[in-house]
Amino acid sequence: MITYKSLVLRPNHFYRLTGHTEKEFDYIFDKFRSAYEERVREKQFNLQRKRAYGAGRPSHIKTLEDKLLFILIYVRTYPLLFLHGVMFNLSESNACFWVHEYLLILDKALGYAHKKPLRPKGRNLEELIAEFPELVELGMLGDGTERPTRKPKNKVNRKSWYSGKKKRHTRKNILLSRPDNNAVLYLGATVAGSVHDKTAIDNERLHPGVWRSAIPFGVDLGFEGLSIPGFKIILPTKKPKGKELSEVQKSQNKTFSQIRVKVENAICGIKRSHAVSDIYRNISQGMDDLLMSVACGLHNVRVAHRFQKT
Repeated sequence: MITYKSLVLRPNHFYRLTGHTEKEFDYIFDKFRSAYEERVREKQFNLQRKRAYGAGRPSHIKTLEDKLLFILIYVRTYPLLFLHGVMFNLSESNACFWVHEYLLILDKALGYAHKKPLRPKGRNLEELIAEFPELVELGMLGDGTERPTRKPKNKVNRKSWYSGKKKRHTRKNILLSRPDNNAVLYLGATVAGSVHDKTAIDNERLHPGVWRSAIPFGVDLGFEGLSIPGFKIILPTKKPKGKELSEVQKSQNKTFSQIRVKVENAICGIKRSHAVSDIYRNISQGMDDLLMSVACGLHNVRVAHRFQKT
């Protein structure tokens, strides 16, 4: 059985299994403990309970550190639930139950740490820019990312999930990041892979509020024709049909690409969590969106501890 006390003595294995250093783990653990205690109180005072809280078999995962380790390893490696249960001395059904339970707690903990990206049903962009006023000058970068999923048996779903870009069935999210680091600021709703990037971002109905000047927003040519109130859309110059770009245009595109690569690096950092890079297997409703939210939050934790000066 894997435990925190045994694994932390092997830093390289600890890092490869969780995707985090011990210092980052401790940072997450402080918030995880608060979120876990809140979850316990919710269960204790649930009037629909039929027996006292704590009844039944004691859990094999004894400590809070082991509980956090359990869910971090799951998000990082995305093993079969049977295998994950073997690693922590649990049955497959119990592993499934605790994955769902601890994933919700981890998502809430990342929210307490202010590392979760903005969501469509959460705060609006105006509050985000009020918190980070430098974004008015720095601007933001946007892109869409797709995750592979199993081929649906239903023919209607099969067609809607099929991505012409990836030539496979996928789920898509729109995300916004900072141009000065790889932090993810906004994560859009999870949609089918057949939805075009521009359509997906139009459906988000983004609006940053009223500012003295439009906020620069860098995207690729997949968002051609995009118009968002309060944003100044910046696109690379498209090569004319049958013609060539001038040297100045090529230089401008190169400079823009060097800036916009930050959002690609953010996507790469998110997909260090195999739960959002491997073929999606879960069937619970909303699980795909929850995994993406957690993966973005864990990525922001790494960014805060490794790439920022403060």
